[in-house]
Amino acid sequence: MEELILHSKYSDEKRLHELLQEMRSRGQETMMAAGHVTAVNRAFSYFSKTGKFHDTMAGIEHYRLVDELCKEYEVRKQGLIAKMIALEEKIFCKDNLFVDFTAAQEGYERLPELVDHLADKLYASEGRSSDYQPVLEKKNEGFLSSAQIQYVCRAGNYKDKGLEYTGALRALRVLLGYDYLWNQVRVKGGAYGCMCAFAKSGESYFVSYRDPNLEKTIDAYEHAAEYVRHFEADERTLTQFIIGAVSELDTPMNPAALGTYSLNGYMTNWSFEKVQKERDELLHVTTRDLQETADYIDAFMQEDYLCVVGNEGKIKGASQLFQQTENLF
Repeated sequence: MEELILHSKYSDEKRLHELLQEMRSRGQETMMAAGHVTAVNRAFSYFSKTGKFHDTMAGIEHYRLVDELCKEYEVRKQGLIAKMIALEEKIFCKDNLFVDFTAAQEGYERLPELVDHLADKLYASEGRSSDYQPVLEKKNEGFLSSAQIQYVCRAGNYKDKGLEYTGALRALRVLLGYDYLWNQVRVKGGAYGCMCAFAKSGESYFVSYRDPNLEKTIDAYEHAAEYVRHFEADERTLTQFIIGAVSELDTPMNPAALGTYSLNGYMTNWSFEKVQKERDELLHVTTRDLQETADYIDAFMQEDYLCVVGNEGKIKGASQLFQQTENLF
């Protein structure tokens, strides 16, 4: 860690250029292979600080920066090197050091000594800077590619409408994924897949995967709340949805996964009491509870955040849906 943090040679111009070109190549490959992830992250960047951060660090905005640096490398390389050195001194400060460690007790015994050794070599703190305040803007973009398929995302935040997270949303996700979205977008629409999520932060989305349609898929999203609001299920079907949702909660974890789970809980203040509350809400979910989650779909869909990655002809044919369209790369 010390070698990486404090002794990286940013002044190696040839290697730095090679790394930028590798990043650009990997970025293109990732955006094409996982267009649904690209679409979701970009849609989140319109309204979410976290989403904007992820897009800046690893999404389309990040790719645009890397692409510009590659094309203008000879002109911008000295400025880039200077910024990287300055950032190293701001990031790797002793006051910023946070250590998360997962091991048996005997593995921990030498850790304090090693951490102290590293901390003593870190930079002195210059004081805390102001909180990250990204500029959020609704763009509703269509990104054009040579592919014959689409990745269609609608996103939003149900908490903005005053709704609070409940464990019933886990059952809703199974219902949509294996019933409504499966039938409407995959079976009838011909997409390879369709996903949804309702995060504890309120951030939610529908997204299709390798989808031959665009407007037809959006129409299916628009009618999802109505389907859920009138959904009826017998006890056996409802139990299947609950089991499907519980299986995600009870996935066996190796020590590394358990450590990551613990770290996430610590960083987000998600206590064991909250975990148990979520579990109880899921285990006792009723058909009526599921019907009421239609309000959550309405809440995030009302914000009408849309991002599509896909075929140029399809996107231009639905140009009225977008505020702007441009080539993916």
